[in-house]
Amino acid sequence: MIDGRRLALAFFFSAIVPAIVGCGRSDLPELGRVQGTVTLDGKPLSGAAVGFYPLSGGRQALSIIDEDGKYELTFVDGVDGAQTGANEVTVFWPDDTVPTAPIPAKYNQNSELTFDVKPGKNTFDIQMESGK
Repeated sequence: MIDGRRLALAFFFSAIVPAIVGCGRSDLPELGRVQGTVTLDGKPLSGAAVGFYPLSGGRQALSIIDEDGKYELTFVDGVDGAQTGANEVTVFWPDDTVPTAPIPAKYNQNSELTFDVKPGKNTFDIQMESGK
């Protein structure tokens, strides 16, 4: 025979714990997965970073660009993607990185780039020109 305490514990672990642990991150906005390639004058740019900043406000999504010029955004640790909707996009050198090439202002502090992130998978390639 099951006593009241055991029944209560069984209920707690079968109903309450999964609700707390298994529901996911309900505090997250709607996200879309974002990836792409960044080039400067036709060559992959590596070691720089890409930031997507929602124009409606909210947390930015970031990625370091790999040696092939590819990036995939992370919203928060362990959660990939960017907030859906219009995002201003910047390409910049992280603080501790020695730049291999200057990033033109129109892609950096005076960014003219915007991308509309949709739910699901998004691919946005960033083809920068230095204007030499």
